Formats: sequence, C-alpha cells, structure tokens
Amino acid sequence: MADYKEWLFDDVQQNRKVLETNDSQLARRNYLRSLSAYYELILSNLRETTAKLLVDEFEFSGVLKIHKVYPLMDEVARLSENGQLKLDVNRLPFLALVTYTLKTYAKLIRFDKEVLSDNRWEAFRESVKIRHRNTHPKFDNEIEITDDELKTIDEGYAWWNNILKQLHEAHLKKMAGS
Repeated sequence: MADYKEWLFDDVQQNRKVLETNDSQLARRNYLRSLSAYYELILSNLRETTAKLLVDEFEFSGVLKIHKVYPLMDEVARLSENGQLKLDVNRLPFLALVTYTLKTYAKLIRFDKEVLSDNRWEAFRESVKIRHRNTHPKFDNEIEITDDELKTIDEGYAWWNNILKQLHEAHLKKMAGS
C-alpha cells in the first residue's frame, strides 16, 4: 500500500525547493496547495486516532459520549423522509476541525500544554485563509501570494510540525506509562 503521507510530504519538500530556486507565483501557489493537501491528510489520520481514543475512553469509563466522535467522522449521517440512513461527506470548516481535533486529542493523551497558544497558530490560521482566498479568488489580485504571506505560510507550517511532534511525543509517553 502506498504511503500517501510520504508522497504529500515529498510534494511539499519538492515545491519548497522549486520556490527557493525559481520564485514565482506559480511556485508559491504550488507550495501552498501541497501544504494544504498534506495538512488534510495528516488531519484525517489524527481524527481517526482521536476517535479511537474516545472509543477506548468509553471502554474504560462505560460512558459513551458519541457526540464527541461525530465531528471526527469522515461522513455524517442523515435520514431520508422514508427513514433510510444516508451518509454525506463531513463538511465541517477546516480550521474548526483542526482546533477540535487537536484539543480533543491533547486532552485524551494528557498533553499538559495549550495546543493553540503558540503565536505561530495565528500564522497557520492565516495561511489557511490565504489558501482559501487563493483557491477561490473573487478579485484578480487574490491569486497573488506576497513575500509577507509566504513568511506567514512558513511560520504556520513550522507551528504545524512543532505541535504534531509534541503531541506525538506525549502520546508515546502516555502509552509507555499505561
């Protein structure tokens, strides 16, 4: 089975190298698009891990808090008029899903720091807005990524890598202590 995480990570690295050797708006947009795809895949994996931890918590406590699992699911359930179960893609806003997943995961692994306290979290949030604006432009100038925005994108990426590393280490520590 292919390791899609590695593929997307390689895309990010390759697009960053192209940007460093031949800075252009195309290179900047490709870098941002590859980062966005990478974030989405990592978040999908983290949502799955978090959902499993919530199920584990249920098994230990005997209290099922299924509503905490709902936002983590890839699909949401709805009922048709004749009572048939239909599944739709979970379309929660990306930033809200990142926030919920990280906070829930951190709590479940007993991570003792605030996951969103680093000022680079704001850079990450802004980079998501830049990507949205760039992907869905309303005006001609919205497809441009400025030098300052590129710095913001890089700071957001640094935050992402740092918080995920800290959470991973905390999870390993919890598992070793269990």
